[in-house]
Amino acid sequence: MKDERTELITKKEGYEAMLYAIKAYWENSGSKDLTDILSGGEYWQGTEEPADSAFWEYWTEAIEKVKKDGPMFKVLRPE
Repeated sequence: MKDERTELITKKEGYEAMLYAIKAYWENSGSKDLTDILSGGEYWQGTEEPADSAFWEYWTEAIEKVKKDGPMFKVLRPE
């Protein structure tokens, strides 16, 4: 993983990226268990490497998606 400590996103972009990353994780793993998501996002002790390297990819792709496409929107359907 390259050093990305100087790259910044806004709080809003971070929130939007989190939603994209969780959606990507769910679509790729089929897991609805929040503990799976949280354990994959944690770092191995003493390192700067996430426990699940795929989760880091979901995160970085989500940031790029927010920058390119903006936030996810829920489509409201009239009743």
